[in-house]
Amino acid sequence: MVMKKFVPSRFTVTSHNLISLEDIFAYQDTGEWPMVDSHLLSTTYNNRWEMADKLFKELDKDLFDKVNKEKQYQDWQDPEIPEKSYSKKYSGSALSYDDDYMVGPHDWDSEVNIGDYVQRRKAYIYDWTKDGLQHTTEAISYFTGMHEAFKPVLEHYLYECYSDQLDLIEKLLYKLMIIQYNTPIATEQNRVQHRKFNTERFGDEHCDETLGGLHLGENYAEFRAKNTKSNKWELIHQLAGNKMLWMFGENAERSGLIPTYHGMQHNPGKDLNTRYSIIFDLQARYKQ
Repeated sequence: MVMKKFVPSRFTVTSHNLISLEDIFAYQDTGEWPMVDSHLLSTTYNNRWEMADKLFKELDKDLFDKVNKEKQYQDWQDPEIPEKSYSKKYSGSALSYDDDYMVGPHDWDSEVNIGDYVQRRKAYIYDWTKDGLQHTTEAISYFTGMHEAFKPVLEHYLYECYSDQLDLIEKLLYKLMIIQYNTPIATEQNRVQHRKFNTERFGDEHCDETLGGLHLGENYAEFRAKNTKSNKWELIHQLAGNKMLWMFGENAERSGLIPTYHGMQHNPGKDLNTRYSIIFDLQARYKQ
């Protein structure tokens, strides 16, 4: 993975609804979320979940090989529970993706396996993806366009919130992640159980190792975060609409900001199926 060499500069962004640093500090003091309406999510990208579904239906090794000039493949297993948690990682010079697996709710504690499992898939779009593609599809082009459209939001928060860190940063990475939480072998009778298990296994509470990230929503509400004033966990159901939320990573502490601890909370809706979310990470590599 190549991170972009960081050259400080200042610019103006006018097409997005943005929050000032003064207001962000006030929000953290009062426990409000730095969340705003997004015109682009309600118009240009109002079909993002259908396009996410299309992307993951077509994204396999054959397409990966076709779109990338350079390719790497890696099988990963959890060192403590290798038979229960494992991944297949596809790293390309333009587009990458991971397929993560957890043994399902039956096999997790059973000595008699039936082969059930749940899955999380992540596709990664970078600054260089569009120019590096050897081939594209409607869905891939859609999300490279989303990267370009929302990158100015990340740049705004870079200069607004982390200006005191600019001289310390060597390189930056702008990584758009399209995420699918899937229950491939669930039946109508046990789908809720499989979804709950997926949420519990992949939705652990954590803080990202980033400067910050832009949460661009989910197709149904499961995202929760710890309130900066009350320290209580809150389901942020508005992200199932056309809101976007700025989240602070652990490196935000260097600038006096409280990291956003977050995870997932099972939504028991009986008619729900595959879950999608989109998150745009801002990562920094610091000078040695």
